[in-house]
Amino acid sequence: MEPSLSPPPDRDGQKDVSNNKLELHISWVTCGRIFVAILTAYALYVLWPLLLLVYLALFLAVTLHAGVEWLDGKGMRHWQSLTIVIGALLSLLGVGLALIVPSLMEQASAFSRSLPKLHKELLRQLPVGEAMRQSIDHLFESPSWSDADKWFGHFVSAGGIALGGMSEIALMLVIALYMLIDGGKTFEWLLAFFSPLKRAKLRNTAEEISQVIFGYVVGQIITSSLVAVYAFIVLSILHVPGALMLAVLAGVLDILPVIGFIIATVPAFLLAFSVSSKTAFMVLGLYLLFHLVENYVIIPKVYGKSLRVSTLTVLLGLLAGTLLAGIPGALAALPVIASYAAIERIWLKPFLRDGVSEKHELQKDREFGEKT
Repeated sequence: MEPSLSPPPDRDGQKDVSNNKLELHISWVTCGRIFVAILTAYALYVLWPLLLLVYLALFLAVTLHAGVEWLDGKGMRHWQSLTIVIGALLSLLGVGLALIVPSLMEQASAFSRSLPKLHKELLRQLPVGEAMRQSIDHLFESPSWSDADKWFGHFVSAGGIALGGMSEIALMLVIALYMLIDGGKTFEWLLAFFSPLKRAKLRNTAEEISQVIFGYVVGQIITSSLVAVYAFIVLSILHVPGALMLAVLAGVLDILPVIGFIIATVPAFLLAFSVSSKTAFMVLGLYLLFHLVENYVIIPKVYGKSLRVSTLTVLLGLLAGTLLAGIPGALAALPVIASYAAIERIWLKPFLRDGVSEKHELQKDREFGEKT
């Protein structure tokens, strides 16, 4: 792009200063670059849901790859390790679905049929005024709530949306398995485009980020399982209706720090009111107790020193990820934030003031302990 400020000379050979014009000359190369930039931005906008799905599939692929590497280290051939890991994953999913889904659907159906009775018990126990009772009565007496079959359909639909859709989960699983099988070859093919120095940096970055993702996924599986089992035991002992359904909900929502606990506690607390007010506050107290134990005992032990992220950073990252891409964005936010330390040390250190990266590492060592 070359601006020209010199006007052409007049007939007397003098330049006409009074008729200055700004001329812009845009080359075809510049036009091509602008077009490519616009096309790339549009492609990212259209493909964003798929890219996010691929990113989440990467979590699973990295976790499974650790198992494959462990079996390779035991002297097995690579294809045998892949077969064992993939077979174990599919078997675990099949057994889990066969054991949980039928009971979950049966309990959800029974819960929907007993909803009118439950809402009367809930109103009887809730310490609310007459106006509030009439409002709740009007809500439950509407066709969308009084018709059990229709309500159950709404429940299934809402559950499908909350879990991201079974089709998307299946697609994510397929992508993760392909990444597990061919991911290494694809990564080496991409590295060939870079210089030897950048290839070494990319390998180091990929290794450190893989450790962060592995620690996050394994830790989340453990904490979600503990939450679900604990909630099921508590709700079953206290005879709260829909115990399995509420326990699964608590386990799934545990992937959302802070917000997930609140969302999971509200329905358990309200349904416990249908038993008695004492039961409701017992459920609330036991949920709060486990939440404290999880945050200050279980999570530090389970996640160890792999993430090294403060609670405030987690909360802000969670909110940002949720605003950008909903629940998948919230899932992706924490590993991205935890990976920044590696990116700063490997790529950004030369551009920062002397000692900045070292100070950040020392601060994390003081707060979370030395990195393993």
